[in-house]
Amino acid sequence: MIEVKVKIKSTDGKEELESLYSYCSRLSKKNNSVLYLLESYLNKKLLEEPQLAEIRDILLTVSADITKITSHLHVECGEKDEEL
Repeated sequence: MIEVKVKIKSTDGKEELESLYSYCSRLSKKNNSVLYLLESYLNKKLLEEPQLAEIRDILLTVSADITKITSHLHVECGEKDEEL
């Protein structure tokens, strides 16, 4: 099985390759940290109001979908009869 890599820029500006699994995990964690920051900024739990609860649900759904990318990924390249 081929491991899919993602090209990223490191903190020092250099381009690096990161596994898709690692990249998706990092994105999901960043997305979840938005929930904490939002609750801190508003000084209330997101479940206290319906609109905030909806925002929370969307962020959690996106985080879950991001982590599922690696298990549902199917990459095809080239023509089907080339078997690449």
